[in-house]
Amino acid sequence: MMNQDGYLSAVLGQALLGTSIAGLGGLDDLAMYAEGGLPARVVDMIPDTAVSRGVEIEGDDRVGGELDRLKALPALADAWRWARLTGGGAIVVIARDGGSLRDPLNLEALDQLLELKVFTLDDVSATEKRYADPNEANYGMPELYRVRTQAAGVPSAEFFVHESRLIEIPGDPVPAKLNRKGIPWAGRPAVSRAFRAIRRYGEGLHWALRLLEKKQQAVHKMKGLADAIAADMEGAIRKRVEMVDSVRNALNGVAVDAEDDYQILTSDMSGVKDTLAEFQIALAAETGIPVTQLFGRSAAGLNATGDGDLEALYNTVAMGREVKVNPALERLVSLIRAQRALAA
Repeated sequence: MMNQDGYLSAVLGQALLGTSIAGLGGLDDLAMYAEGGLPARVVDMIPDTAVSRGVEIEGDDRVGGELDRLKALPALADAWRWARLTGGGAIVVIARDGGSLRDPLNLEALDQLLELKVFTLDDVSATEKRYADPNEANYGMPELYRVRTQAAGVPSAEFFVHESRLIEIPGDPVPAKLNRKGIPWAGRPAVSRAFRAIRRYGEGLHWALRLLEKKQQAVHKMKGLADAIAADMEGAIRKRVEMVDSVRNALNGVAVDAEDDYQILTSDMSGVKDTLAEFQIALAAETGIPVTQLFGRSAAGLNATGDGDLEALYNTVAMGREVKVNPALERLVSLIRAQRALAA
């Protein structure tokens, strides 16, 4: 019986034994997003497109200036991207109204909005303090939230904020019994299934590359190979294989013993391109973003202009903006108009 370890040592060499290739499969969703590239594009494209052309506020030009001062559109885009990634985003309104963060926002004494702070759903949790009047629409809703601050090199801390000082961007709908945090606007991440599709696509690219590497496979038949391995001559066999491969690389030709045989086998790569294209289509279906926009490809086919794909993207953006961003923007505009500094 041939010694398998001896065969691997002779043919592959010790440097290649135990080699493994790491990819996206070992990363969680947050780590994948932090790596950038396609995962970040899937999360960011829709929120960034939604705010890229700005907003038009009718009736008072000063509101637009306040939105710029507060960097409101970038804050809304960030909150929406965290909602897509974690299931919810929150904007904490820092205001000068004579109260602390844990007190209800006093609109009558609201002097000025100072800053907008954005947090993910993972940073926010509801406290046990909830509205207790069954005659009110907010009955049972959280009145006070706990918010954790996390930054590189800074010890984590937390503070409490009243719900009137928090503007939420909800996650995608989820049944109430599956709400994991007891927060009414908490939902499911929009990109969980898309990230699984990205992992599959990454695996497809990996194996396509491996097939390309092995497209031309050298087969070296050596007389007495099994006997040489049994005689612990792996080093001599490996040296012989390396000599033949190095000569082929340098001269595009080889010289072998008359009793040996050396062949180059070419693998068939047909179907790989179509398979990768199907992975891209599956990813586009999970994200709602057309393949042409997601991968930067030109529209294919006769008379294809890409206008339909662009319209599909804008429809997806408009629908999400109507549900996610506009309610938050309307609330923020109402706070801006309530400022004493603006009314003066």
